[in-house]
Amino acid sequence: MTSGQELATYASDRAPHPVSDGRTLAVFSTPAGGGHQLDLFDLRSGQKTGSIDLETSDQWKNTCGLTLVAQKRRAHSLIVSTSVVAQPAEGIHSARGTLSLRAHDAVTGSLVWKKDLERNSTQWSNSCEGTTAAELDLSATSDGAYALLGPGLKTYLVHLADGTVRQVPDSTVVLDRWLGLPRGDSSRIGAVSVDIQAPATGKKLGSVDEPVTADNQELGNTAAHQGLLIALDSEDTQGEDAVRGYSLPSGKPAWSLRHSATGHGGWVTMDLDSATGTAVVYDNGGGSLGALAAVDVISGKLRWKVDGSDDFCGTADGRVYLRVNSQLAVLDAKTKKQVHFDAEDTECPDVFPGALVYTDEEKEDVIDTYQYRIAAP
Repeated sequence: MTSGQELATYASDRAPHPVSDGRTLAVFSTPAGGGHQLDLFDLRSGQKTGSIDLETSDQWKNTCGLTLVAQKRRAHSLIVSTSVVAQPAEGIHSARGTLSLRAHDAVTGSLVWKKDLERNSTQWSNSCEGTTAAELDLSATSDGAYALLGPGLKTYLVHLADGTVRQVPDSTVVLDRWLGLPRGDSSRIGAVSVDIQAPATGKKLGSVDEPVTADNQELGNTAAHQGLLIALDSEDTQGEDAVRGYSLPSGKPAWSLRHSATGHGGWVTMDLDSATGTAVVYDNGGGSLGALAAVDVISGKLRWKVDGSDDFCGTADGRVYLRVNSQLAVLDAKTKKQVHFDAEDTECPDVFPGALVYTDEEKEDVIDTYQYRIAAP
């Protein structure tokens, strides 16, 4: 497939938010007639293969979590989604909601299993209302065995083979094949450090004294890959700012790369390309031109650096997307070789595995609607 090949367009009040396992693309959409559905595409051909209707009752329902998980024992991946069926207040009876968790076959669209986590709860009646695209993520372990679900007031660990769940502390994060549970006060937005546990047993296997937050799936300051935790805002043993790697699940230091060793003193955000094991760090330049650097996750060695970028869009599928001179440039994550560029003045797309999302805003009176174009990388 060529870079930028169009897969679909959508008009919606929020991003369609694709999820992908590298073979199938599932796009969350809100049809013109109302409701919620997932449109499925084969990434090898670019063809639409079907849709999954997420509306299964006459009651108002809102989807608030979505992921696509490849599992070793299944021929097809699972699409895991959550939703809340809300029942409005009736007289003296307050509004209630039922939180449901479902798994569909990513190719056939058939329901594999369904689990109601909470029934007729007053806590869930509005927890999904107004959900943004970023909040649709469910975090899954790299082996496809477990998913972490935190759409509202509670956080659950889900065994994806059969949908069984157990509650875990707030601010728990997925770290490759393990969990990172906050040490100390779990109600804090960012955990100061985490204990590393086995999802199946809850046994503590190690710990990391780094600020690990739930943002590790998006542009953030931490990421996990192939038994390593990478922390951006860290310090080496001499107190110098550094990118550091920690072995999982023990949490023992594996490598350290000083910011100054990359010719820069203040990397502010990071994204991980799991296809090549590359951590891309970015400094926006404080309003002026920024810089990018690529770090080998396994060795901690600097692969390459680029100065003068306007913006860093993200990385996926072995490619790095950035804006330079108001043009979109696409680089090979390992070599820095430019493999594509868009000569038109364009904003950054949202970068997902298997898809790019371009957004054009169209204003109509006081209501904003958006036109989205889903394209292949």
